[in-house]
Amino acid sequence: MGPEQTKALHARYSKRAQPFGLTLEELDFKHFPVHNVYPGIPVMAWLRFPNCAELVEGEVFAWTAKAVEVRWQDGPLTYRTWVWASAVTRRTGTSNRNLGERVKRDNNSE
Repeated sequence: MGPEQTKALHARYSKRAQPFGLTLEELDFKHFPVHNVYPGIPVMAWLRFPNCAELVEGEVFAWTAKAVEVRWQDGPLTYRTWVWASAVTRRTGTSNRNLGERVKRDNNSE
């Protein structure tokens, strides 16, 4: 891949819509303390984007009784997003899905 292609790919990923994460009020760290683990736990997690939901591979290093912080990659970029614990399952095998592949569109999208 040439420098121009790399630059274009990076620009594409940089403009990608961010997922909806949980708010500080929803996380309520005062009543639900954070637990940490290292190395990370491999997981599959549902992330909500403006027009769809995506199932992504990620790792968990932090969680509370009701939420999980998922570290996941989109191309060259790494993100951390807090989601509800019910949106996350431990990864038992490798996934054949690619990030960005829409698994199910919302009613509001085309």
